[in-house]
Amino acid sequence: MKKRFSTMAVHPNPREGEELTVLFAGHSQTEPEHRMGPQVLDYYLVHTVIEGTGTYRCRDRQYELKAGDSFFIFPGELHTYQSDADDPWRYRWIAFRGQKAGHWIQTAGLTPDQPVVIGGGETALQAAQAIDRSFRSGDWTAGWEAEGWLGLAFACWAKRNRPEGPPSYGRAGIAAREADRAARWMEAQLAGNVSIARMARELGYHRTHLTKLFRSEMGMAPIRYLQKLRMDRAKLLLREALTVEEVAASVGYPDALYFSKAFKKWFGCTPTDYRRRPSGNP
Repeated sequence: MKKRFSTMAVHPNPREGEELTVLFAGHSQTEPEHRMGPQVLDYYLVHTVIEGTGTYRCRDRQYELKAGDSFFIFPGELHTYQSDADDPWRYRWIAFRGQKAGHWIQTAGLTPDQPVVIGGGETALQAAQAIDRSFRSGDWTAGWEAEGWLGLAFACWAKRNRPEGPPSYGRAGIAAREADRAARWMEAQLAGNVSIARMARELGYHRTHLTKLFRSEMGMAPIRYLQKLRMDRAKLLLREALTVEEVAASVGYPDALYFSKAFKKWFGCTPTDYRRRPSGNP
């Protein structure tokens, strides 16, 4: 017979009005046929099974759950859960609330009609244990730590529950998302030695495929988009107390003369001439 125990750690310094608040986390070995409910809560509560089995009932549906599975209890929903008579479950749980919590739940595809995630609970269990430990430490940063761990758990639940992503991540959605990711990559590398081949490699695409995808979504080739980013940034920097050489280096042109030629080709005037114009517009 497994020895029954139950422990719980609460948030040491919760603040009102937060978009997401992790309230408490716990760990239990239940007795045979241990039952909770019927009851209604005013926060989200998720259990992840470590070992053993049991049932969860919500909206007149019953779910049989085992090690690695997670079940979600929604605010305002009548529910019951009970451990098995012969192999009572041991689980960890996390309670949380807030607007961001609702968004995460929705994005992961979890609803009162689909409240379970089957398998893949390793990260969730690690997160619950880490939150418990953080809350017991009493550190003033415990809330941030708890939110970070809960976010990691949600990433795993979402991947498990929606391996292809939400509906907006369909074929068209994926193309838009990947084009945006390429655009953000170029923005982050603006001052460096950027090549489309390197970008494609780091994003996991063949150069030809990425170029075609990017052109379709953004209306221009990646190299053209990169030039536009650099020129627009250079125009802003030329209004600062920087030399032309410093501006050139800041937008990825180690050769100031080459930068000046590129700037003139793009805007119709040299960087020096642009600076002389009162309006700041070529």
